[in-house]
Amino acid sequence: MKKLLLVLFIVSTCGGSEVNNKSISTSDDSTLEIASTSTTLAITTTTVADTTTTTSTTTTTVADTTTTTSTTVADTTTTTSTTVADTTTTTSTTSTSTTTTTVPITTDYPQLTILEVSNSIPDYNRDDWNHWIDENSDCQNTRHEVLIEESQETVTYTSDTYCLVSTGKWFGYYTGQYYYNASELDMDHFIPLKNAHQSGGYNWSSSKKEEFANYRLDPDNLIAVNLSANRSKGAKGPDEWKPTNTDYWCQYAYDWIRIKEFWSLTATQAEWEALVSMIATCPENFKYADAQQEPLAELPTPTTTTTTTTTTTTTTTTTTTTTVAGSSQPANPGNSKNCGDFSNYAEAKAWFDTYYPFYGDIGDLDRDEDLIPCESLSGAP
Repeated sequence: MKKLLLVLFIVSTCGGSEVNNKSISTSDDSTLEIASTSTTLAITTTTVADTTTTTSTTTTTVADTTTTTSTTVADTTTTTSTTVADTTTTTSTTSTSTTTTTVPITTDYPQLTILEVSNSIPDYNRDDWNHWIDENSDCQNTRHEVLIEESQETVTYTSDTYCLVSTGKWFGYYTGQYYYNASELDMDHFIPLKNAHQSGGYNWSSSKKEEFANYRLDPDNLIAVNLSANRSKGAKGPDEWKPTNTDYWCQYAYDWIRIKEFWSLTATQAEWEALVSMIATCPENFKYADAQQEPLAELPTPTTTTTTTTTTTTTTTTTTTTTVAGSSQPANPGNSKNCGDFSNYAEAKAWFDTYYPFYGDIGDLDRDEDLIPCESLSGAP
């Protein structure tokens, strides 16, 4: 028993350090076995203590990490919420900024005012837009003045009075083909008169409407084009009709924008989107400024006509009247026909084609301005 107490005392004094039992002599195997067990337990306890210390260190590390992220769970939640809100705001701001700033940077052409056609404006009446006038009293009306200006060769006339153009050489931009007989061509209001009316022109004075309908200082305002192409276009905007000559789309869109901007006319949203899509076909280095035309100077009146018209006022009036009557230009029939006067479409079309090149739709047979008169008659396309 005294030996057993001695062993326990030694273990306790060594602070749990490992004891070599072989150095203790005893005759009591039980006692020795208990001492060995105690020693083992002491060692085990030490190991657990070390493990606990290690766990404590790990806990400290986690605590540091938590502190870096947030002081409390509540704060962490708040921070996360704020971050999401900030991210959402940033995304929204970036998107808005891109939409707003792209247009001025990437476009070099005027931005037309976008305005849909109002149902409250007056109905369009082609007669309000007096066209094909003889502004300088030289017996050549606006149609023939433009034919002379746009011909790439010297024109010929139907008579020696030089009033009506017969032949020349014209490039039809809508179709991409050349034409040599004036009878193959219509004179197209690049911005159709009805479109101009709906885009703000309805509010113009009669004199301004007449000026627009006969304006020649901008060479693109009136252009000679193939008959069928012009009649296909009618009063349609670029959202409803485009030239078959796709190489002309870029120029067409730029000219449309320039003319409307000059006359302070508006565009519908669909019209504008169509113009932008056509501009997308422009060659890489072709810009809006490249499409602008220099204003035309008034061309001199042919010598023979000048001589005739400068005699006296009375003589000039008489000569002009005689010229029209004696030429291939028919006398103005006025609004003497309506669709009910024709038995079929062919008759109406023949009458329409006789007078339209000189006086426009004088009989008001083409209400929708697609250049197909009396569409309700049998045989109409």
